[in-house]
Amino acid sequence: MFNVDTILAQPNLRELVAKAGGEIGSDGRCACPIHGGNDTSAFSVYVKDGRELWHCFSGSCGGGDAISFVQAWQKLDFKQACLFLGGDIASDPVAMEESARRRHDEAQRKLEETRLQVEARRKELQVAEIHLHYHNTMSEWARLEWARRGLDESWQNFYSLGGCDDKVINYKGNLYHTPSLTIPIFGEDWGVLNIKHRLMNPPTPKDKYRPEKEGLGPFPPMLGMPPQGYDGSAIWVMEGEIKAMVCCAVADHQDWQFIGVPGQSQFKSVADKIRGKNIIVVPDPGAEKEAWEFCKTVNGRFLNLGHKIDDYVIENGFDGDMFRAWEKQARKGY
Repeated sequence: MFNVDTILAQPNLRELVAKAGGEIGSDGRCACPIHGGNDTSAFSVYVKDGRELWHCFSGSCGGGDAISFVQAWQKLDFKQACLFLGGDIASDPVAMEESARRRHDEAQRKLEETRLQVEARRKELQVAEIHLHYHNTMSEWARLEWARRGLDESWQNFYSLGGCDDKVINYKGNLYHTPSLTIPIFGEDWGVLNIKHRLMNPPTPKDKYRPEKEGLGPFPPMLGMPPQGYDGSAIWVMEGEIKAMVCCAVADHQDWQFIGVPGQSQFKSVADKIRGKNIIVVPDPGAEKEAWEFCKTVNGRFLNLGHKIDDYVIENGFDGDMFRAWEKQARKGY
């Protein structure tokens, strides 16, 4: 067994994050180097009780100490991560057993603490009905922008889409202002799980999305028809909330479900809920590999259009007939 306390006393967590590709700002934050996010406030390195710790707010990477970071970054088990950090085998197995127990208990406590915090913050968001404020006070530019993207007034009302004239975000330790489109993410009971801001003037081309409220964990998938959940005679899975909404609006098929995952690394988040059903996976250009692997995992079918599906649909004026043709063309992924 390893002497965990000795291992944790040695590594500089910031240096490990830098080696993983993270560029930590003066505020201790950066885009997540583990799941490849672009939100520069999504990953944090901080000190608590004299120990350097990390946490990912936008993905499902979790948080913890240097050992857990190496485990998540390098895809290693506990023993391999300790070896990676240069750990030596401890000579007192009784002491190490006690250390391992403390580590496990602390991890469980943190999980429960996080769950309760998320629950409380989400309740605050729902009670405040912020998504309705953005919808009801939406400026004309936002209404026109949603319409340009393929969602007319009826669908804007259906999803309570909105706009924010001045969204303020933290970017590398500084306040950054930009207008944004707002996308409420609903659960199957129409309860708001979070609100996603699509920044109109993002600080960088990749940093286009920010949450309304931090600390709610990774964005859940967008369900084109929330009450339908993860069922349907055909379940289309794609990358992005706007794509799911546009496809749902244009396809006009009451028994189909369209699911928009928040990023290519999040395909796996819906796997267990849809595996074995009639699934059609539609990749973005450049994300074909990840989508294909997911398609095989869920025994789905693959539809590679070579374009972002929402842009392709709007630019060519496709309707439900084209979706029905695509449903027949999709090929097996296994």
